[in-house]
Amino acid sequence: MGPGDSHSDDVQNYFTKYHDAYRNSSSHATGADLPILIDNLFLPPGSRVLDAASGTGHTALALAALGHEVVGMDVTEAMLLDARALAQNRHLKVEWVQGNVEHLPWDSRTFQAVTCRRAAHHFADPAQFIKESFRILKQGGKLGIADMTAPSQAIDALNIMERLRDQSHQRAMSANEWTMLVVSEGFDIEYLQVWPEFLDPHDWLYPVPWDSTDGQAVIHKLYTAPISEQLLHEGRFVKYRIVLAAKKP
Repeated sequence: MGPGDSHSDDVQNYFTKYHDAYRNSSSHATGADLPILIDNLFLPPGSRVLDAASGTGHTALALAALGHEVVGMDVTEAMLLDARALAQNRHLKVEWVQGNVEHLPWDSRTFQAVTCRRAAHHFADPAQFIKESFRILKQGGKLGIADMTAPSQAIDALNIMERLRDQSHQRAMSANEWTMLVVSEGFDIEYLQVWPEFLDPHDWLYPVPWDSTDGQAVIHKLYTAPISEQLLHEGRFVKYRIVLAAKKP
């Protein structure tokens, strides 16, 4: 995925349009998956960490606040501009790099951890990202993934729904798929948790405004989409979260 690539264009167009919403999102800044992800990496003080697809930097900033040496990387310039501003406002030091997660521009065995939170479902080639993460990690280094997911029998329906809202969405993966991918690239899984969050339609649609033309078009299309019963509960959407921590042997 690079400049001129249609998927890269979709990603940058979507996140450039909605960067303000992600910067101000309390869910991205303080969601339960953030401390669960960081706590289960068990990082030594002052670890060098790459936060891949960092967006507006919420995960990178949380790691920096703990005293780690953090690099935040994202493909979208508007998101990185917001991340830099947030870091300055909080007097936190983070190195910000614009780039592609499938071609990480660092030497092998550079980092003690790689994190990726709420972003991997946008990747055209998540296996290549995992392979690159393994390469740049030191021996004993940690990989931390947090993303949306669904039970295996509902994952296709989830992806249909998400593409209605966000055309840059590629594919969320089930816990089984994540496990097989991470293990196949050489990692040992140390922690895995999946839990549901219940969202009303406004919250699910975010950052697309409910009363916008785009928002109303998505809701109209949603009524004809094949939604799994596992993704609905008493009129609310069920969004599953997964947090996975793995170690490079």
